[in-house]
Amino acid sequence: MISAETLLSQLPQDVLTLAQGVLDRSVADFQQLCDRIAYCSESELWILQPVFYMHLDPDRIPVKSTPAATTDIELARWSLTGIVTTLGNIDVHAEKRCFLSAWNRIAPWLLFFHNQFIMCGANYRPIDRTPVIKLVASMLFHRLIAGRDPDGNSKLATTPTLCRLIAELWVLAIETKDEDVLSIQVPLRDLGRITSLRLVTTFLAGECMRNESFVTTLLEVSGGISPFTSAALKYVKTIPSMAKGPDITSEAFWVEMMLIQVVTMISTCVRFIIGTSMHSAAIREGFILRHSIRHIFSALRILQPLIPGMGSTEQALASSFRYLFFLLERADVPVSVFHEALRTHALEIAVRMAPFGPVKMEAELHNISADFFEISYHYLVHDKILTYTCKHVDAWSNTLGPIARQDENLWKDWSAMERTIRSYVSLRSEEEMIRRPLSNEKGWLLKCYCGGTTEGPFSSGNAGDVTLCGTVQGGASVIPGIITIG
Repeated sequence: MISAETLLSQLPQDVLTLAQGVLDRSVADFQQLCDRIAYCSESELWILQPVFYMHLDPDRIPVKSTPAATTDIELARWSLTGIVTTLGNIDVHAEKRCFLSAWNRIAPWLLFFHNQFIMCGANYRPIDRTPVIKLVASMLFHRLIAGRDPDGNSKLATTPTLCRLIAELWVLAIETKDEDVLSIQVPLRDLGRITSLRLVTTFLAGECMRNESFVTTLLEVSGGISPFTSAALKYVKTIPSMAKGPDITSEAFWVEMMLIQVVTMISTCVRFIIGTSMHSAAIREGFILRHSIRHIFSALRILQPLIPGMGSTEQALASSFRYLFFLLERADVPVSVFHEALRTHALEIAVRMAPFGPVKMEAELHNISADFFEISYHYLVHDKILTYTCKHVDAWSNTLGPIARQDENLWKDWSAMERTIRSYVSLRSEEEMIRRPLSNEKGWLLKCYCGGTTEGPFSSGNAGDVTLCGTVQGGASVIPGIITIG
């Protein structure tokens, strides 16, 4: 086996000199080395790996940041900086063995930096807060990527000591307005780069949802259900502006990669909202109260046409409609939820979910679209929903009809629903209710002119059964199930 000294001797002289200084605990040389490695070849970065890990001894972590501990703190800082830079320039999957094997040495230092410098637990701060935020977030994100198993699961969530750290970063990222803090550079070999701290914290929090105690930690860190649900929806509300963020003068590849990241972000956000909503009814209703459906489908409408045909787009569509179906099944007032979905163009989005991509996902989108139309039939019997659909059916027919014709199943569902809406509109326009006081002034007479001839009284104090068209009805309307008395 070739010794470390022999390998280091293969480095350019200036790099070798700096590396030897690092071995002798020189902070100045370590800082210069981290600046220099941006220009090193991949083979040189491989040789330097042991140098970046040698000063991460957990036993040297001080209880608090003090002047006496400055050298250890700075050496750890530049060690982490060197690792992040290296991971951005070589194949992380090939290099992850060294990175993951050292994780038990890295994680305690991340906690120290977070508690002392990000959460301002130290009076003595030799390092500014902003670079520490970026450094800790970058390390966690690389751990998320490098630690995935063949099934795509990461072991990050199985590190309980990091849950609170990630929860606090998640809150910090959405609450801060400091653009310098939010701007981050996490290069991913052949996969573009992550440029938003909020994107990083979204993925980290989404991964930690695998840990059952994480929601409890989030609620504690956020300050309760109300501020937590508000913060989670702030993430969703930032997505449209992020989608408009890529510079149109940039290379098409990088613009596309950024858009894919943003679309993946909304999928992660929605799954996160579903997961936390399942934690308790109070969280679920808290999201509804803050118009989660409106914010999700408004963002989805902007994103849907940007990168059609991408698997990430399909996942965003599927996740959003699953959340809608989840609320319609469990919400306290599902009619209001569905009404808000219609107002934020859920129907248009469902029709435009043109099948593309893998056969499995294509079939799922077909099923979601079919389920949406079936649910729509059910909710048409509610006056609030029928009123809205009546106002928009003509516009929908003009814009969505031609799209629906392109798919046989979709056209069948769409045309059937359009006919139903129009028949209900016709019935509603023909419906005529005549009220007149009875002789004893204790009730009303209702008369229907939809083809029947029977009149029947019902008590004004109790909207009970009335005889309508020869049939006992529980509500005074010619449209089955719609209660519109007077």
